[in-house]
Amino acid sequence: MPIQFLWGDEDYLIENHIAKIKHEVLKGDVNELNYKTVDSPSFPLFSELLRTNPMMFGDTVIVIKCQKYFLSQKNKIELDEKQTEELIEAFKNVSDKVHIILVCETPRGEKKKPDSRKKLYKELQKITKPIEFPSYRNYEDYKLIPIIKKMADELDLKIGNQECSFLVQTTGSELRLLHSQLEKLKLYSHPKNIVTKQMIETITTSVTDVFSIVDYILKKDYTGAIKLISDVIEKEHYALSFALIQSMISNLLKTKILSQSRRTSYEIATKTGQNEFVVKKNIEKLRNVQLDDLIRLKVNLTSVEYMLKTGAITNVLAGYEMAFLSDNLGEKIC
Repeated sequence: MPIQFLWGDEDYLIENHIAKIKHEVLKGDVNELNYKTVDSPSFPLFSELLRTNPMMFGDTVIVIKCQKYFLSQKNKIELDEKQTEELIEAFKNVSDKVHIILVCETPRGEKKKPDSRKKLYKELQKITKPIEFPSYRNYEDYKLIPIIKKMADELDLKIGNQECSFLVQTTGSELRLLHSQLEKLKLYSHPKNIVTKQMIETITTSVTDVFSIVDYILKKDYTGAIKLISDVIEKEHYALSFALIQSMISNLLKTKILSQSRRTSYEIATKTGQNEFVVKKNIEKLRNVQLDDLIRLKVNLTSVEYMLKTGAITNVLAGYEMAFLSDNLGEKIC
């Protein structure tokens, strides 16, 4: 179908649906020529994207985040009659080789819907059937359990119904966070890959602590970071929190690089697989953080991980201190 209209407040499901379309249409051969995402385009750009000519070989997928055209909100884009008719005509004439995915994300939990009074939306409904991706509530664990079990199965992880319910109680109903927790549980449950309630309790506490640790690191309050790291590794093996810190620093580094390239929060979230709300918060946190410092931290933490695994050092806290304070550990261990 040349045009799809996806809307709702569960961005994780929307992104999964887009990924499925990309796989089906582009067969894994994704590049800058056959796939692009655009966030809140101006009217001229929106019209131009809809009129994209097909490539000589293969299909093209274009994702357009366009809630400003379909939601009633303060910063909405108003179209006059002529502009509306131009877009409607463009909708009707999208090439069979160009797959347009219109995305209208709504604020989580606010129960907003595309404005059905708009002529643009009414005419679009005649061309394609809008697909809703609603978020779930914490009490809807009966709906969430099969989704969690499917996500766990894709990670080769076994989790029971009671553990799924407990995971919802401790993490909430946002699917992206639940998937992130399952990824951490796989690390924690290795090699049996069977999730227990105790593991969920442990990792929930650990993740909360790691967020605080990373905040200390970004502020260069290394004393505060070391103290909290010490508390965490008294309760669990250092490898779990170390892996989480590594992962967060990696995401922050990607976010910093892409934000400096003037990518929008939506583009960064799509490119890195992060939640857009998290990306926006991280951009704020990184405002006064230098890119060189993030690169240095990433390199140093990787070096410390290698030294810990090879036995070159045995004191975990000393390793962290080296990572925080050294200029370039990578050169020292080569």
